[in-house]
Amino acid sequence: MKGILIETGTGLKLTGIDKSEYYSNGILKNCSLDEENTIPTRYGDLIPKYGPEELRKKYTPSVSFYGSGAVKSIALEKQTDIFTPIGSFPAELVTFYESGAIKRLFPLNGKISGYWSEADEEQLCREFKFWFPFGSFKTKIISLCFYENGNLKAMTLWPGESIFLKKQVDIFPARIGFSLYEDGSLRSLEPAYELTLATPIGNISAYDESAIGISGELNSLCFRKDGSLRSLVTSSSKVMVYAADGSFETHEPILRPAPLEDDKFMLVPLKITFDGEHVIFEGEKTKVYEMSEFRFSVTNDATPKNCTGFSCGDCSSCSLCK
Repeated sequence: MKGILIETGTGLKLTGIDKSEYYSNGILKNCSLDEENTIPTRYGDLIPKYGPEELRKKYTPSVSFYGSGAVKSIALEKQTDIFTPIGSFPAELVTFYESGAIKRLFPLNGKISGYWSEADEEQLCREFKFWFPFGSFKTKIISLCFYENGNLKAMTLWPGESIFLKKQVDIFPARIGFSLYEDGSLRSLEPAYELTLATPIGNISAYDESAIGISGELNSLCFRKDGSLRSLVTSSSKVMVYAADGSFETHEPILRPAPLEDDKFMLVPLKITFDGEHVIFEGEKTKVYEMSEFRFSVTNDATPKNCTGFSCGDCSSCSLCK
C-alpha cells in the first residue's frame, strides 16, 4: 500500500500504510508504515518507525490509536529526546493518554532474540540521574510512567539495578522499581533483599522471592499516603494467630509443584495487608482478623529459601520430609 494515504479519526494523515487494523467503527486502530511520516504531539513532531524489519526492531505497530482517533502509542524510527516534567529522556517507544499527555516512555525498545541478547541491549542503555525528596540516585531504567497531569507515577529499573529510597527515617534498598502517589509521595517499592520491618503484629521479613521485573507500578512493599505500612510480602516469615480460647491458625509461604517441571517446587510468598484494625493474610487461603481480638507470634526465616527449581531428588538441600 505504498503511497496510499489514510486519514485517522482526528484528521491525522498517514501515507505508506503497510499493515493496518481497524476498530468496528472504522477508526484506524494501529498500522505499520513503509514511508516516513511525521506525527505532531505536544512533545514535538515525532517520526514513527517505517521500512523493513531490522535485527533489533520489535515487530510492533508503528502507531496505535484510541477509538476516538487520538494517538495511543508511537514506536519511533530512531531514539528521540522527549522533554518530560522530570527532565529530557531519549525514547524509542512512547505511549499517550487519550488527552495527548505522555503516559509511558521507554528509552529502548529492542527485540530480544537468539541474535540480539539482553546483554546486547544493555550496552545501549544509559544511566540517568534522578533527584527526588525520597532519594537521589543514578540508574539504568526500562521505563517511566506518568500520571496524566505529568507527575511521575512509576519507574521500572533495568534488570540487576538497585537503588536506595528514603521513607520518613528509614532507608529501603529497591530493585525492579517503585511507584508514587500523585502528590509525589512513595507508594510502593520492591525490596532488593530481605528487610525486617516493624508491623502492628510484630517484626516481619519483607521480600518477594517470586517478584518478576516487568513493571515498577506494582510492588510488594506498599505504603499509605501518610507513610504508614499498608502491605508487604514475605518469603520467609511464619505467623501464628492465637484466639482467646487457645486455638490457633498458621499463615506462611508455601511450596507448590513447579507447573512445567516434574519433581520441582516453587515458593509462593505470603501477602499481609494492614487495614485499619484488621490484618489480612493472602496465601494458600485468605483470612481476616481483628487485631485486638487475637494474639500474633512471628517466626522469621521459617521457610526454605531459593526453592525455585528445587528437586525432591536433591536431599542435601532440603529437610521437608523430615
